Amino acid sequence: MRGGLSGMRPWLDSWNAYWFPETSALRLSVCRIIVVFAQLFLFLPPLDSQLSLVRPFKGFIEPQALIVAISAILPSEAFPTGSALLTIYWVTVASGITALIGLATRPSAFIFALGNWILVAHAYSYGEDHHPEAILCILLMLFAFSPSGRCLSVDSLIRRLGRRPRENSEGEWSEKIPTAMWPLKLTQVLLAFAYVSTGFAKVVFGGFQWVNGYTLQQYVLSSAVKRALPLGKWLAQQHGLCVWLSIGVILFEVFFILALIFPRSLPYFLVGGLLMHGGILLTEGSPFFQYIVLYAVFMDFDWLVPALRRRGSSSLSGELVPVLKLAPSRRNPGS
Repeated sequence: MRGGLSGMRPWLDSWNAYWFPETSALRLSVCRIIVVFAQLFLFLPPLDSQLSLVRPFKGFIEPQALIVAISAILPSEAFPTGSALLTIYWVTVASGITALIGLATRPSAFIFALGNWILVAHAYSYGEDHHPEAILCILLMLFAFSPSGRCLSVDSLIRRLGRRPRENSEGEWSEKIPTAMWPLKLTQVLLAFAYVSTGFAKVVFGGFQWVNGYTLQQYVLSSAVKRALPLGKWLAQQHGLCVWLSIGVILFEVFFILALIFPRSLPYFLVGGLLMHGGILLTEGSPFFQYIVLYAVFMDFDWLVPALRRRGSSSLSGELVPVLKLAPSRRNPGS
C-alpha cells in the first residue's frame, strides 16, 4: 500500500504544481475585472428580450435544466413572470457592479454568476441555443470560490486601511498563494476542450464535406445574404480559399490543446483565434466575443507588480497600461 502511494507521489506533485502553483492573486483579479466588465456591459442578456418572452407567457419549448429546477420550486404565478425577471435582472446588475469594484467580492460574484445563469437559461428555454456564454458564465462562478478580490478591489483597500502602520502594506498583489491560478487553469482547459470537441465534431460527423470548400461557401453565403455582408458574399465565391480556410479552422480547433502542453505555441494559437473569430464576424455576422474575452485567462499581468509597488497603498488599482503580455513559458504563471 505504501509502495503504491509513494509511486503516485510524483503524479500528485505534478497535479498540484499545475493547478496550484504559488503565485499572486494579481492575475486572477485583473481577469475578474475584465470578465465581469465584459459580461456586465456587453453580454448581459437584454431585459427587453427577457420580458418579451413572458408577455404573454406561452410556455417553454425546451426548458433548460436550471429553469426546470426553478420551476419545480416556484409556482407558475411567481416564475417566469415580468416582475420576477425584473428583480433578477437588477439584482444581477447591482451584484455585477460590486463584483467589478471588488466590494464583498465573493458573494457579489456568486450572485452575479447565478443571475447570469438564470437569465441565459431562460433565454434558451424557448428554442434554439448555442451556449457561447457557457464557459464565461462558469468563470464568473469560479470567481466566487477563489481569491479574486484579494487585490485590485475595495475589499483589499479596506483590509489595507485596517492594518496597523507598522504592518506590511506592500499590497496583496505580492503575496504568494496556492489558490489563485486554478480558476484560470480550469477555464483554459474548458476553452481548449470546447475548441477540440468542435473540431472533432466537424471531422467525425462531417468528414470530407467539411474541407471540400462547398460547405463553408454555403454557410457563408446564407449568412452573408441574410445579414447583407459584402465580404461574406465575396468569400462565398472563392472556392479555393474556402478549402484552405476550412482546413485551417479544423486544424486550429483540433490542435488548440497543444497551447496548454507547449506554452511557446500559445501566441500563435491566440492570434489564430482572433483572426478566425474576426473573420467569422465579418463574413457571417456571428459574434464570438465571449471566447475572445476568455483569452485574458492566458495572459500574464505580473508586469503590473512594479507599477503597483511604486504606487503602494495610495492607489487601489495601480498603473494599468493597455499592454498585454502572454504568459511566459517554462515557469509557473504569475511567479
